[in-house]
Amino acid sequence: MKSFLKNYLQPSFLVSLVCLLATAGFISYYKSHHGITLIKKALPLKQSFDDFDEKLLEHYKVLKKSKIDNRDVLESLGTEDYLQWFIEDTTADIMSPTRNCSLFITYYTGNPDQVPHVPEACYVGGGSQVVRSSSVTFDLGDVKLAGDETKIPTTMVTFTQKAAEIWQGSAEFPVIYFFKVNGMYKGHRTAVRIALGDLVNEHSYFSKVELKFFNARGIYPNQQQSIEAAQKLLKVLLPVLEKDYWPDWQ
Repeated sequence: MKSFLKNYLQPSFLVSLVCLLATAGFISYYKSHHGITLIKKALPLKQSFDDFDEKLLEHYKVLKKSKIDNRDVLESLGTEDYLQWFIEDTTADIMSPTRNCSLFITYYTGNPDQVPHVPEACYVGGGSQVVRSSSVTFDLGDVKLAGDETKIPTTMVTFTQKAAEIWQGSAEFPVIYFFKVNGMYKGHRTAVRIALGDLVNEHSYFSKVELKFFNARGIYPNQQQSIEAAQKLLKVLLPVLEKDYWPDWQ
């Protein structure tokens, strides 16, 4: 019996016990004074992306609306709230490498998986390789968004993919993405996970916006061209998403 009790009187065990009791006490205190929500309530979109009014995109023309028919792929995506369009900037030169854009928006709410789908994983899984990655902040100037935000943090990843034929060179293409999470714009997955881990908020959601520019001849823009094209598109796209689709966090 003495040997049995001795195991529970070891300093390491006692320290662990004290830490557990202190943590339990802190959680109980914080919950009673501030409120803690472990199971988040869902915030639905104001209206479905399926009802997105393409006319609100002004000079951008929708060329194709893609839907995911494979159920396994859709389950892997983790949501049925998504928009996958190919659009055309009708004001850009016909030969411009940013004339067309692949626009992919997803939406998750409640207690979603912790942001598993980012281009670094999806494109590499499809056979591409990451060349470089950097943070880019877009200043939308006089375009007013929720909370009077004008600066949007994003991540830009440049990929390369081996050509189908040995005589063809491999092409580099930039992909720009960012998130709207619980009313805030975030530029990378870690920031989204931190925001989702807030125990005070009763609700939770995040949405990912992903842009990839190209033209009909299969030519991709460089990083600067992608940045300029993305800034131009976001000035049109984000006010529409905030006003008509994403929930009002306030």
